[in-house]
Amino acid sequence: MAYRGRSRLSLMNRHLIALPLIVIFAALICATAANATDIKTLGRLKIPQDAAVMTICTDPVVQNVLTEDLRTHQRSGPMTIVTVTVNARPLAPGVSLQDLSPGDPSIAGMLKEMGAEPPLLGDTGDKQSEDAYTSEARRQALTNEDPMTQGFRNYQAQRDEMTNSTPSQYNIPADQMYQTAIIARATVSNSATEFKVVALVAPGDDVRTGKKLVAEEIANAILH
Repeated sequence: MAYRGRSRLSLMNRHLIALPLIVIFAALICATAANATDIKTLGRLKIPQDAAVMTICTDPVVQNVLTEDLRTHQRSGPMTIVTVTVNARPLAPGVSLQDLSPGDPSIAGMLKEMGAEPPLLGDTGDKQSEDAYTSEARRQALTNEDPMTQGFRNYQAQRDEMTNSTPSQYNIPADQMYQTAIIARATVSNSATEFKVVALVAPGDDVRTGKKLVAEEIANAILH
């Protein structure tokens, strides 16, 4: 009987030891999820403390968050308009810096500081790999092979396309394969100041959540 008692006590001790490990593991998962979107800001907004602020945004997700945040901090001073432009693009091959932020080279520096490889200013034409048919057509145009060899290669290309069990990269959304960069710029009416926010959303994560975090940064810049 004493032996059984010790066994039960040992089992309880194992559960007590396991509980803190479970809590630590859950905390690590939460921390990983929280860091899935990296954010960097640049600049400031010069707004009178008593100014009533109205926002005009090109993105509905960011607009809704800004509207809700500013609604709880109503002011009775002169009306000030904050215009926010938002652009979100996966950092996939073929995307240029001009697509992300036209006319603003500072975004490249912000992306580099965040550990991302900023795209070139212009489109380099480095698209995703060609499918088997396109590759074969390109090869035939550059070589002179006899009709029998060409027919055999066409058969191989068709067989590879039909039997390939790996999902084609053309069917996978770009934001599932690459980081998505969210570029937001806020400007104030009758002021030369501006506030920039760059967010990097990890592949496969919710871009809408990233936009909400961007909106919170802009709201804080407006209210403080």
